[in-house]
Amino acid sequence: MIFSLIGYVFYLVAVVAGYLAAYGILIQVFPDYGILHIIIGGVVSLMFFPLIPLYPGVMLGDWTLALICYISILLGVILTKQGSKVK
Repeated sequence: MIFSLIGYVFYLVAVVAGYLAAYGILIQVFPDYGILHIIIGGVVSLMFFPLIPLYPGVMLGDWTLALICYISILLGVILTKQGSKVK
């Protein structure tokens, strides 16, 4: 039970890292963004959150969010699988 809970927390960290990268892209593309940009960007970011942190890594050389996202997904998968074994 605790492993699954910690695994879901790591998934949440990965989603937050994806949203932070998406927000950085939003600021670059639309400096004067509105509510419509936030809603559309939020939906698209939720669908593609593992891919979004690659853009700052490739284009700007900032791999921090990509590393946080992928390591969190890896730990989330490991811990949720471990949690299902313990039962």
